[in-house]
Amino acid sequence: MGFVFNRGAVGLLDGTITWSSATIKARLVLTSETLSRDSTSMTGIGVAATDVTIGTKTGPTEDQATDRVKYSCGSITHTGVTGAQVNKVILFKFVSNDAGSTPIASMDITAITPNGGDIVITVDAAGAFYLQQ
Repeated sequence: MGFVFNRGAVGLLDGTITWSSATIKARLVLTSETLSRDSTSMTGIGVAATDVTIGTKTGPTEDQATDRVKYSCGSITHTGVTGAQVNKVILFKFVSNDAGSTPIASMDITAITPNGGDIVITVDAAGAFYLQQ
């Protein structure tokens, strides 16, 4: 199940991460990797060679019907991917390197073993992730 990293939630709430204007990237994560909500940087998380910059981003958007604040983006395309099976994608604020980059959210995807082709992730209409009270 996907989740919001603690440091990412704090950044979105205190303004150190501005979803609409920050450089947000997506990184694939191996099926064999266990993630921690307490990670504070991207060091050692996922397959760095798969990083792509997210283009169109929307949010935060208030959804009073579900008491959520939603964040979303357009489809994410990782091109020419090879390697071991992946089943998650991490959205993160990119600064200049992994140590300075902040993980925001983990999204589950259908497990796939890359074959050198593209992996396209279509973000759910309900949003990529949300904060909820």
